[in-house]
Amino acid sequence: MQDDLLAQLLVNRGIDPGQKDAFLSPSWEEGTYSPFAFTRMQEAVDTMMDALESGVPIVIHGDYDADGVSGTTLLFGALQEITEKFGWEPNISTFLPDREKDGYGVALHTIERLASEGVELLVTVDCGIANGIELGRAHELGMQVIVCDHHQMGQHFPGHAIILHPLAPGETYPNKTLCGTGVAFKFASALIIEAQKRGASFPQGYEKWFLDLVAIATVTDVMPLTGENRVLEYYGLRVLQKTRRPGLRALIEISGTEFADIDTATIGFRIGPRLNAAGRMASASAAFEMLAAKTPEEAADKVSVLERLNRDRQTVFQEMYKEAVVQVEKSYMDDQLLVVYASHWMPGIVGLIAGRLQNDYGKPAFALTNVGDHVVGSGRSLGGLHLVELMNACGDELYIKRGGHPQACGLSLHGPEMIELFRERGNTFARSYYGVDGPRDVLNIDAAHAPSEVSWDLHALLMQCAPFGEGNRAPVFVARDLIIDETVRMGATGAHLRFITREPGGKKVTFVGFGFGHLASSIRTGDHVDIAYEVEVNTWNGKRS
Repeated sequence: MQDDLLAQLLVNRGIDPGQKDAFLSPSWEEGTYSPFAFTRMQEAVDTMMDALESGVPIVIHGDYDADGVSGTTLLFGALQEITEKFGWEPNISTFLPDREKDGYGVALHTIERLASEGVELLVTVDCGIANGIELGRAHELGMQVIVCDHHQMGQHFPGHAIILHPLAPGETYPNKTLCGTGVAFKFASALIIEAQKRGASFPQGYEKWFLDLVAIATVTDVMPLTGENRVLEYYGLRVLQKTRRPGLRALIEISGTEFADIDTATIGFRIGPRLNAAGRMASASAAFEMLAAKTPEEAADKVSVLERLNRDRQTVFQEMYKEAVVQVEKSYMDDQLLVVYASHWMPGIVGLIAGRLQNDYGKPAFALTNVGDHVVGSGRSLGGLHLVELMNACGDELYIKRGGHPQACGLSLHGPEMIELFRERGNTFARSYYGVDGPRDVLNIDAAHAPSEVSWDLHALLMQCAPFGEGNRAPVFVARDLIIDETVRMGATGAHLRFITREPGGKKVTFVGFGFGHLASSIRTGDHVDIAYEVEVNTWNGKRS
């Protein structure tokens, strides 16, 4: 029976019999690609090694989200270790943009300032590919530029830069879905290989210690956990469980997570939000300083800052989201693309607003706010709608800047007067994509399974398919015709729901629905329901169930 279920799970994930062993037992040697498979990797390595040896000023320009901060931390750490091995004097610093002052990507004023400070080599991580004009200016001012990015191409390609990007024109690197930190990891790995060739005493496989950051970024940036990404995540979770970083250890401890229990859900719901809180509420530098902390004492101080920012983020989000819901239900319920706006919202929170609207209303969504005279915002997709194509279709004249992924993006409009035009044209594009029926989200069910038969053996079988995430969702089962016995709202704000049910044969089963608290009034004792569910482990007071 369990062999049949495993076979079904593999079929549902598109894994044929010839791929079964590679999927269930990921192999580092067979499942990852050489970093030198990037067409311009050797050029990037030579440029960096020359800069490190000569001691010229180098700046790593990251992004303000968990991917950008993780990639910046990874590359900064690798460069420091290489200079230490050779006894070179490091001249490496980092720059993480401010959402309000600098906006998305690389800003022209940042380039001008870095040039005035004498920076000779600029490395972008998780940004840069859409900043052809800005990086062209860097070239004019005498800077060499290496781009480590994975976002969609912009209107202006940074032709003078050395590009490490899986989707760049002519790029042959096989894995097209690396996150920004994944690209930075490949660059760092190539640099370590080069350093070994030149006599540095790095142990074989040393680069794997950087996989804790790759594991975090791959999940937080919602990259598909298939192919090479699955292998990186599989081994990255192992490294994360025994991470040497004092900051990560402190962050995991304050989140109430046991190291042995760390999985992709831990990253998605505990680690990621705390890292992102820095860039949303204040400066992403707070997250970088935590990840780069050298001692437990320094780490504890930095983590306490992130914890406070995360609590503030939760409070502000709740207030903003209530206002967004009022707008939707008053004016936009018939729209296929939801666009909400308030001038006083925090720019760092609008992406969360868009994500929750998409989830709650089953429609793609943009949330916008003011920064000075401009309007900035974020979008979240649904059902395959390509947000970068949608933004492009709305007309170049609307934007100061735009970019991102098909599923999640950022934009800056010239002013509030552009919002209605963006809403109209965006909805025209959405209607042409979805048709008259509108957006439709689909929940894929793996199998029907009686919840009373869930066991530790079943859990062990399911975990053979882990790690779970985008492209490899946790198995979802369906139970038919259950009878509701009792419902209880949970959590400080009643956001969650626990309900006890009876199967047709009379066996009782308890479910927990996180974020389902608002459904309590519509589920009554005696109701007959079908329930789609996942199997997870709950640890409470030292007991696992």
